[in-house]
Amino acid sequence: MTVAALQRLLTEIDTQGGPNAARHNRLHLPDEGVSMTTAPALRPAPPAADAQLKAAADVHLRPTAQTAETLSVGQLLKWGDDHDDAEVQDQAARARVFLTGLRRRHAADQELTAITEEREQLEQRLAALRTREAELAPAKKTKKKPPQRDYDTRTVRAWAAENGVDCPRVGQIPKRVLEQWRASLPHAG
Repeated sequence: MTVAALQRLLTEIDTQGGPNAARHNRLHLPDEGVSMTTAPALRPAPPAADAQLKAAADVHLRPTAQTAETLSVGQLLKWGDDHDDAEVQDQAARARVFLTGLRRRHAADQELTAITEEREQLEQRLAALRTREAELAPAKKTKKKPPQRDYDTRTVRAWAAENGVDCPRVGQIPKRVLEQWRASLPHAG
């Protein structure tokens, strides 16, 4: 194929929708022997020629590794938003939603990490303060437990009422009443 023929072919591709039309197999190119300007009707290209055009278009349009690496996420999203293909625009919109979700989750994880670290520091500080407080505070007096009773107050009061012994209805039972009650028990004698 001559350079002039290739230029005519590229011009025809541009008039029929450009590389996007080539990728989606929507080109109707004439046979190579027919002039682009004099052809009355365009026929579809043979499958082999169509595949070659697609491969050439893909190689020509494929971004280099350097270009892909140098684009920031913002630049890539802007490119997707400005693209003519609705599918690319949709991908950019979905990517933006996912990135927003990732940013929110990242921020929440960062905050949780900071909260955990601060809580651990505060717990250590509180433990140190409690230790120091215990060192400085005067010793607490321990209360003596009241002695365990070996009697039931209701039983003693009932015994006192039956035997005519004067015993208050409420409060502590006097020692003299308890001594009389104990003396009256069968095992006391």
